[in-house]
Amino acid sequence: MYEDHLSGWRYLWKSEDIRRKLLMTLMLLAIYRLAANVPVPGVDFAALSAFRQSSSGNNNFLGILDMLSGGTVSNFSLLSMGVYPYITAQIILQLLVPIIPALQARMNEDPREGRRWMEKWTYYLAVPMAALSAIGQINIFNSMAQTRIINFGFSKELWLSSVAVLLAMTAGTIFAIWIGELISEYGIRGQGLSLVIFAGIVARMPANLIHLLAMNRRAG
Repeated sequence: MYEDHLSGWRYLWKSEDIRRKLLMTLMLLAIYRLAANVPVPGVDFAALSAFRQSSSGNNNFLGILDMLSGGTVSNFSLLSMGVYPYITAQIILQLLVPIIPALQARMNEDPREGRRWMEKWTYYLAVPMAALSAIGQINIFNSMAQTRIINFGFSKELWLSSVAVLLAMTAGTIFAIWIGELISEYGIRGQGLSLVIFAGIVARMPANLIHLLAMNRRAG
């Protein structure tokens, strides 16, 4: 049984096609994690560091968001929203199909063409969803921090820099979606977005483990 198990893993590496897909997947995930360290332009890092060390920045809600994003939320990264706006857009369209008869008829008439239509409009809807998510994240951070982490608003003095921030964060989400699509096409088929989310969770595990060990030592 043990030898069969080893031979299965050995076959995964000996198969040229599988090896190429695995290496391509790992390379794309490494690119994604490197890009996750790029911060949003205009962030006040001193205010961000103070916020992370404060009681507000250490609460459970932000901790969960940070865990799911691989630390990109607390770092105010361009990829802090990950692929979640795309998933939200996908859910919205799936809920609208049975509600709107014309969409339901379109899906039933030609399922393949209907899936293509869904994919196309999911990409379109992901863009405004990413922009709205970016506005929400910026406002939450600024409201919870003692000092504004990023100057954001649509006043006469701030509108240009605010638009630049929104474009940058939206582009980060589109980049994350693109990486996921490349993984699905050239790497592990159909699992790109799931692997992008999984990579973020795994990347945060060592830091979470160190944090738990430190808490146990202080408690002891």
